[in-house]
Amino acid sequence: MKEFINSRFGFFLLSAFTGLLVGTSTVVLIECVGFLQQLLFGISAEDDPNQFVGKLSGWSAFFGPILGGVAISLMLRHLPGQRFHGIPDVMEASALRAGKMDVRTGVTAAVATTISLGSGAPLGREGPAVHIGASLTSWLAERFNLDRNRSLTLLGCAAAAAVTASFNTPIAGVIFALEVIVGYYALSVFAPVVIAAMGAVIVRHGAYGNRPEFSLPDYQIDSLWELPAFALLGFVAAIVVQGFIFLMMMCRAGWDKSTVPVWIRPSIAGILIGAMAMYFPLALGVGYEGTSLALNESLPIALLVGLLIAKVLGGAVALGSGMPGGVFSPALFIGAMLGGVYWYLIELVVPLQLSSQGVYSVVGMAAIASAMLGAPISTLLIVFELTVDYDLIIAVMLAAAMASTFMQYMPHSSFFRWQLAERGINLNTGRDQGLLRTKTIDEFVTQNFIRVEADAALVAVESSMYAHRRYIAIVMNEENQFIGSLSTDELMAGMVQDRDAVCETAMNNVEHAIPHSTSLLAALQFLNEHDTNYAPVTKTGDEAEEVVGVIYRSDVLKALYDMMRAARSEEYGVN
Repeated sequence: MKEFINSRFGFFLLSAFTGLLVGTSTVVLIECVGFLQQLLFGISAEDDPNQFVGKLSGWSAFFGPILGGVAISLMLRHLPGQRFHGIPDVMEASALRAGKMDVRTGVTAAVATTISLGSGAPLGREGPAVHIGASLTSWLAERFNLDRNRSLTLLGCAAAAAVTASFNTPIAGVIFALEVIVGYYALSVFAPVVIAAMGAVIVRHGAYGNRPEFSLPDYQIDSLWELPAFALLGFVAAIVVQGFIFLMMMCRAGWDKSTVPVWIRPSIAGILIGAMAMYFPLALGVGYEGTSLALNESLPIALLVGLLIAKVLGGAVALGSGMPGGVFSPALFIGAMLGGVYWYLIELVVPLQLSSQGVYSVVGMAAIASAMLGAPISTLLIVFELTVDYDLIIAVMLAAAMASTFMQYMPHSSFFRWQLAERGINLNTGRDQGLLRTKTIDEFVTQNFIRVEADAALVAVESSMYAHRRYIAIVMNEENQFIGSLSTDELMAGMVQDRDAVCETAMNNVEHAIPHSTSLLAALQFLNEHDTNYAPVTKTGDEAEEVVGVIYRSDVLKALYDMMRAARSEEYGVN
């Protein structure tokens, strides 16, 4: 069975199964959220997205998020690490752990997201859906003993299927998986991801039919002179996203300075969100109703401003307090409101006939989502597939490109990468460093060294190294403990200064060593920082550091070359 799965045809079948499985899990998540909304509010936003808020009572809008916050707090109290997982964890698994994830975190995310969104938290479902799907496919990859490349491909299949089933956007789902999760485009990856997206389409259409999320009037751009205004909207969107991240940082910093336990914070956030919902109920949950109203020019300027502020503040408070949820749907909501407000402001200062407000709301969605995700290609495709309006594609492309570009010159290049940076993970360094992170030095450690005593004469050590054809000497003290190391170059330099010198006077100390199981990237950085061609490799023994071997810069560089060559072979189908 495993041999069949690892064949091309067998892997295609596994990709199709992944699409069906993740598509089904996403639809189940949507239905569970709707069921909880029905219990708490008496109506489900999934069943009637255009009438949800109109039939929502003020008190249910107030108490719903509070009850959800309390339930999330109870879950968080007993959760290892006291945090929920999302897309950044999938990106980390792809870049650093060869696609390996814990399926239990996916189950936890599913339950927590159902409670969070079902009770009205102003967040999205796509991030948890991607994480749930990735957890399932990680389990499949482990069960079928897939290699690293196919495990990553299956992770991309999960992401594409989750986005497809969540938004009914198969094209964008595929590009999102390649652009954000896998990190590169290759035919060997592209075909399985497409197959998985098609499987998710079958599930999505079977459950909800084939219709766009938003129905729009026949919008079009009145004049190409508006293109600079659309580009400027991309800059404004980048500023707003930076502000959103800053508010989250302030929220977390405030919590950290307080004495409030981590697990209680979602309950307090639920109270704040409930109070906000009393005045701006459209900002609750995924927010498709408010987004649709903005796209159809049905909201006055005062409400546009209020909802923009409410969603930004509510989303930052929810995420900053530990509530689970995604940022894609909130980004679309914030973008639609921002575009409407921006249109009003431009109309006041520009003495020209502008395109309609709805046009700017559509472009605003693309600009905010592109800045938030750091994925302009998949963003513009998602906006196009959600609205099915090709006439605006030039403006959407321009705003998305400008928003992503401006983000690169600001403190945080995207929301997801900021979250990873908070954990000390930097994915902006290129794929070569990402590959080096995934492999440790253990298989490159050699025994090409000799052991000498600290008081051994350098002349005698030189003869011993020559006789044994060794480049490195590991220096030991009288208790046979590792205290330093010496290369032939360092030995010769010591002899030039004093022909009668001993090892202890010329050696490098123990800080010149690195621990075993260090990543190749960390090893290469260590060698570069110490300007050396080797380093002893140690592990902690019963009493002291024990030398298990030596790692050479040449071996690390050869490993990098081999890994990049294999990656190019995978991407372009060449040897």
